[in-house]
Amino acid sequence: MKQIFFLLLALGLFSCSRQNEKITVLQNRIDSLQNKLQWYQSSEHLSQALLWFQHSPEMHALYVQGYNTAKQALACNLKNKQYKEKKNAVVVDIDETILNNGLYDGWLYFSGKAYSDSSWNAWGQDAIAEPLPGTVDFLNFAKDLGCEVFYVSNRKQNPLFEPTLQNLKKFNLPFADEKHLLLKTDTDKTPAGKTTKEKRRLRIENELNYEILLLCGDQMADFDDAFDIISGGTEEQIKDSINTYKEKFGSRFIILPNPVYCDWLDQIVKGGDRNNSVAHLDSLRKAKVERWKN
Repeated sequence: MKQIFFLLLALGLFSCSRQNEKITVLQNRIDSLQNKLQWYQSSEHLSQALLWFQHSPEMHALYVQGYNTAKQALACNLKNKQYKEKKNAVVVDIDETILNNGLYDGWLYFSGKAYSDSSWNAWGQDAIAEPLPGTVDFLNFAKDLGCEVFYVSNRKQNPLFEPTLQNLKKFNLPFADEKHLLLKTDTDKTPAGKTTKEKRRLRIENELNYEILLLCGDQMADFDDAFDIISGGTEEQIKDSINTYKEKFGSRFIILPNPVYCDWLDQIVKGGDRNNSVAHLDSLRKAKVERWKN
């Protein structure tokens, strides 16, 4: 009788154990599906921007149009130089202005991660970003007109100077050398502690004795310190500063499209919020979208 009792007990315990294992497996599957759903919901906005940037003919056409405009503006500005004794310079940003970082953004999307300095530096050190449409043609056009090109980027001097230079040289871009590549250092800060390119632009004009005839970039701070306010101003202040300089867009400032990231995202969407989790950023974006109140 005891043997039968212990046999039934063992069978019951085994059955419970198998049942618990099934429940654990089922719960793990549910957790995995919930994580995938959360990733999809919080990252799907990026897929739309990336598909447009990587594949749309409109993106290609806008870059070609932007650099065609840049050619016309540069030729006109060269004829109307203010400082005849100074050398001629064109200042360009690098990321999403000259080089295409769509593969890095695609990696962020598929990994469900937000931007980080460590992953960005790893991408930059691979030195595999390719030139955007119209860039090589425009840069060589500027060189043929007697202008030197300065690459002024907020990539960090350390550790990205050498791999960035290597990336530019890979495509035989003109003036890809130590003199003409000006990356961000710890001194490139506004009084409020925000990153600025103004010191590097002033160095080109004053210390190196060039007249900057044209600037190309994908965000407002690439053009003038008046737009550094974007890192700390309201939407109204930002638009006011743009209206003040509206005559310069298309003549001195050439703005290029970037739907994936830029200062507008940090300021308009995030403000002073430093929580970079993908889900949190998604909630901030949705809170800012204006909608039809039907």
